[in-house]
Amino acid sequence: MRSPLWFVVAGLIALAGFAGALFYVMPRLSAADSAMIRVVVPGNAVLTLDKAGRYTIYHETRSMVDGRYYASGTVSGLRLGLTDEATREPVTLTGPAMQSSYKIGNRSGTSIYAFTIDRPGRYRLAADLAGGRNEPKAVLAIEQGMLGGMFSLIVGAIAIAFAGFGVAGALVLVVLWRRSKAVAPRAS
Repeated sequence: MRSPLWFVVAGLIALAGFAGALFYVMPRLSAADSAMIRVVVPGNAVLTLDKAGRYTIYHETRSMVDGRYYASGTVSGLRLGLTDEATREPVTLTGPAMQSSYKIGNRSGTSIYAFTIDRPGRYRLAADLAGGRNEPKAVLAIEQGMLGGMFSLIVGAIAIAFAGFGVAGALVLVVLWRRSKAVAPRAS
């Protein structure tokens, strides 16, 4: 275990840790993106929300919906209403608890509203612009728990990368220790 080839093996293990982190992140990142519900506004849309809890609505300044690219720097004057289709009760829209934004591929968004639902179901989103304008078109993305998911994704990727780096570092230390033992003069 004193051969210099062990340093190459350690380097390969460190690289494998970073590659493993990349392979861990990529499919999960696209899954997080595809889990978002996107609607083009102004207009109406029915949202099927399958979990109770808190949701966030993002304005995507750059987005792709149904093969069409949308770019809108602002949604000034946007009015939203959300109604439970089963009970016809309005859902209270509030500002997000904390401002958040994201960039995934060619999409980027910033949080603008939040809401909480008590039960899963179908909800009607009605959006219009001040003065009844139909332009500019914009994309809203609705999601639940993306920030927590992104945080755990980042932590998982860092853990994988550091695990590879830690194993490689431990291997280098063992090789250096063995090499120093082989060179050290023996006491008589």
